[in-house]
Amino acid sequence: MIRNDDLGPLLRAAPWMPEDGRRAERFEWVDHAELGASVRLSVVAAVGGPGSGRRYFVPVRTGTEGGGPEEAHGSAEFESAALSAVRAGRQVPTARGGLVCFRGAGLTARSVRPLPFEQGWSSNVLSLVENDGTAYVHKTYRRLDDPVREPELLRLMNGTGRTPAWAGDYTYVDPADGTRHPLGVFYRYEPGDGIDLPLRLSMRSLWPKVTGGQAPDDLEDVVRTHLRPLAGNLRDAGRFLTGFHRDLADRLGGGPVPPYPVREVLARATARTAELASADIALPTAPRAAAFAALRQESAALHSAFDAAPAGFSSGPCHGDLHLSHLLCRAGDDGGWSMSVIDMSTPALGPEEAGWAAQSPVQDLVAVRRALEYFTADEAAFEAARRLGVDSSETMRGALDGAADWPPGPRAVLRQVFHAADVWRAHVLRLLLGRTPDDPLRRLLYLGRLLHELAYNVDHARPYHAAIDLRHALALGARPPAPTIPART
Repeated sequence: MIRNDDLGPLLRAAPWMPEDGRRAERFEWVDHAELGASVRLSVVAAVGGPGSGRRYFVPVRTGTEGGGPEEAHGSAEFESAALSAVRAGRQVPTARGGLVCFRGAGLTARSVRPLPFEQGWSSNVLSLVENDGTAYVHKTYRRLDDPVREPELLRLMNGTGRTPAWAGDYTYVDPADGTRHPLGVFYRYEPGDGIDLPLRLSMRSLWPKVTGGQAPDDLEDVVRTHLRPLAGNLRDAGRFLTGFHRDLADRLGGGPVPPYPVREVLARATARTAELASADIALPTAPRAAAFAALRQESAALHSAFDAAPAGFSSGPCHGDLHLSHLLCRAGDDGGWSMSVIDMSTPALGPEEAGWAAQSPVQDLVAVRRALEYFTADEAAFEAARRLGVDSSETMRGALDGAADWPPGPRAVLRQVFHAADVWRAHVLRLLLGRTPDDPLRRLLYLGRLLHELAYNVDHARPYHAAIDLRHALALGARPPAPTIPART
C-alpha cells in the first residue's frame, strides 16, 4: 500500500508536471483514491509560485525493486486497474469523502498490455493499451481544474464515424462542492496521420518546380497541377468537416441556435489590439506599427459593418481549437482518405452552459486557415534559409519587413520562396474549404484568432511566430471594407 508520506520525493522532483507548472515551490497532497493494491489516484496542489493553488492529477504506483512510489502513466498496473474499473463501472471512494466514478462500454479487460507510445510533455498524457487485441488510447488530464469536455463529447459522438470510438472514462467528484473533474478517457486508437503530413510532403516537393533557376511564367498553373493528386482528398476532407459540424450540432441538441455575440467579441478584439500594440515584441518597428494599424483598421471596418444593420449570425457548436494535426487521415486502397477528428475542445455541451452562443463552425474554418498560414510560412522560412545559408529566424524577419536592406540576390530568393508558398496555401485552402464568403463574421473570427495567437506568442517570447502573425495582420490592410450585413425582412 502506498503511503502519502512516501510521495515526498516524487512531488519534489515533479517529473509528471508539464513545463508551465514546474515553477511551484512545492506540491502538497489534497486527496486520493486507491485503485487496487498498487495504484493510487492522487490529487495534489501547487504551493507558491504563479500557479499556487492549482490542482493536478497524479496517478502513482508502488515503486519497482523496493523503491518509492513512481508515476504510473503507461504502466501495466495502472492501465489494467483503470480498464477493469471502467468495465465494472466502479465508484471508488476517496480519502476526503469524494469519489472517482468510472463508466464505459465494450471493454472486457481480460487481456491488457501497454503498447509502445511516445507520451511527450503537455497538459495531457497519452498512452496506448491493447485490450483483447484492440488498441485504445488512454488519455489522462494533468490539470484538474481546467475545463475538460472531451470525454463527454466522444461519448456523445459515438456512432457518427467522425471521432474515435469512446470506450470509457473516469471523473473525480470533489468532496467539497460535488463538482466533477474528468481525469481520463479511453478511446479506440485510429491509425493515420494529421493532414499536415501529406501537405508537408506536397509543399516540399513543390520547391524544385517553382524556385529552381528561372521562375515559371504561370505559377498559379504550376501549383494547381502540382496539387492535382491531392485535390480530391482535400475536397473530401472539407466535406468531412461539414459533416462533422452537422453531426456535432445534432448530438448536442440540434434545434434553433442563438445569434453569435458579435459586438461583445469585437469589443474584446479591439481591447486586445490596444494591449498588444504596447507590448514588447522583438521585431522591426516599421512593419510592426503597420501591422497594428491594419488591425485597428479591420476592427473599425467591422464596427461599421455590425452597426449598419441589425441582422445577426447564427452560432453553432464546433471543435473549438482545430489544428491540421487534429484532422487524421488514412489512405485506403483506392487512394482516398478515411478521416477522424481528435482532441475536441468544444466550448459548451448544450444551451444550458455558458459559452453556448459564443461558438460557431466558422471558428474551425478560420482555425484551419490560420494553421495553414503558420504551416506555409514556417516551411517557406526554412526553405529560404536552406537556400541562402542563414538561420530561419532571419528569413522570417525578412518576410515581415520585406528584406529591404538585403542584397538584391538574396532578397529575390526570399520573395520568390514566400510568394510560391502563399500561392500554394491559397489553392489548398480553396480545395479544402471551397470559396468561402468574406462575410463580417468570418472576418471577426479571423481577427480574434490572430490576436489570440499573437498574444500567446508575445507572452511566451516567440518572435519567430509573432512575425508570422504580424505578416498576416499586414495583409488585412489590403482587404476591401467589410460588406454590410443585409437587414432582415
